[in-house]
Amino acid sequence: MSATAGNAILQATGVSVRLGGRPIVSDACLALRVNELTALVGPNGAGKTTLVRALAGLLPSEGRIVIGGRDLASLPPRERAQRIAYLPQGNVFHWPLPVADVVALGRHPHADPFSRVSGDDRAAVARALALTGTEGFADRPVTTLSGGERARVALARALATQAPVLLADEPTVSLDPRHQLVVMGLLRDAARAGGAVFAVVHDLTLAARFADRVVVMDQGRIVADATPAEALSTERIAAVFGVETMAVSIGGVSVPVAWREI
Repeated sequence: MSATAGNAILQATGVSVRLGGRPIVSDACLALRVNELTALVGPNGAGKTTLVRALAGLLPSEGRIVIGGRDLASLPPRERAQRIAYLPQGNVFHWPLPVADVVALGRHPHADPFSRVSGDDRAAVARALALTGTEGFADRPVTTLSGGERARVALARALATQAPVLLADEPTVSLDPRHQLVVMGLLRDAARAGGAVFAVVHDLTLAARFADRVVVMDQGRIVADATPAEALSTERIAAVFGVETMAVSIGGVSVPVAWREI
């Protein structure tokens, strides 16, 4: 499956990023398609977070990023935020705001600072709470929630934006196995509901189980962009991650499990 095929809503061509004069991402090309969850995997320091931040318009980059037929660089910040929801690493909330108010922050790109909450805003927040199963503690201070609950609230805030593209950077980091499965399922559901979801995932088993497509990065370059079975072949995992894997069938899906370093 090529980086330009299919119903792409976001297209990146030749994207390169330098930080402190050092190349971090080099000549990245990829397409994000509606109804598709794409996992981005790679070893530490491969440039995954930098690429995601560049696609979100949060870092200056070379090359071209097009979303909905328009250059990302030409969009004002508010319009860019309407088109791309960004879920950063971690789920740190410093203020004890009610969960519903936190989720409502995702509606800010659709309003000016002086506008009142609209019916569309309330409906979007209610839908995001329902999708993430967080409506039961909508009135609770977000700082009182567990790590897994905060992860779902952070995702609900991103979903409330109703942007066609969702970029998530390590959404399962520091979560227990159950909540990792919950969050990956929610990301897949968001894609099936008509979005294009791009998520940095460290766990190769999760990537293989939930993603429609897997992009592999190594040393700042994309070295694979294909189905999970093809992108996460035994040979590629050995070359990129330096580990041997064995294939395990889970629900009819063959997934890699690391069992020894090379």
